[in-house]
Amino acid sequence: MSGTYTAHLAEDCGTILADGSKALAYRHRQIDPYIGLCEKVILDFSGVRSANSSFMNALISGLLEQHGEPVLEKFVFKACKPAIALLVEAAIELGLSKSAGKVAA
Repeated sequence: MSGTYTAHLAEDCGTILADGSKALAYRHRQIDPYIGLCEKVILDFSGVRSANSSFMNALISGLLEQHGEPVLEKFVFKACKPAIALLVEAAIELGLSKSAGKVAA
């Protein structure tokens, strides 16, 4: 399989993303399988009203910790409100730090 996979977060997880354990389960079920199969993985935040760092860290930083910085080239973060974009950026930085061994897992 090649091409693009889109994860619709509001449809799949709700408009308020606040549960880290739900994010981790979603990542394992709906994102991890497509990393090796698709050229691009779109995380579509359309309709998401708010989120917290627990959700974003579980969703994003673990991907970077597991797959390293090159995995970022596969991801597109779509329709992020400014506050959500900040959480995405923080989760990316945390994942990169963990991947580089700068932060204890």
